[in-house]
Amino acid sequence: MNLKGPLDWPHLESLCGGYLHQDFTAEHGSAVQAARAWLADGSAVDARELSSEWRTFLNVTHGMGADARALALREVAGGAWAPTSEAEFEAVSALLIDAGHT
Repeated sequence: MNLKGPLDWPHLESLCGGYLHQDFTAEHGSAVQAARAWLADGSAVDARELSSEWRTFLNVTHGMGADARALALREVAGGAWAPTSEAEFEAVSALLIDAGHT
């Protein structure tokens, strides 16, 4: 599935490429902590934009299994995060959705 094109993902690309890269566990300990670090380093506007992009990503990939969704995320935003469980994906997802309420 190619999600590039009409959709633009600059904040997701920043999160995934800059924080959820191949060394994110060594740097941050977990995907949730990496996402928290991105949110702490950015502005409230950045957080809302990331949250909006994340909700769009979830809508576009609705119905996909966790592995397919993770692959789609790496396709559109880069990075190396491959959630080890649905719970890990949901924890990051909840954080990113909640970031839109700041």
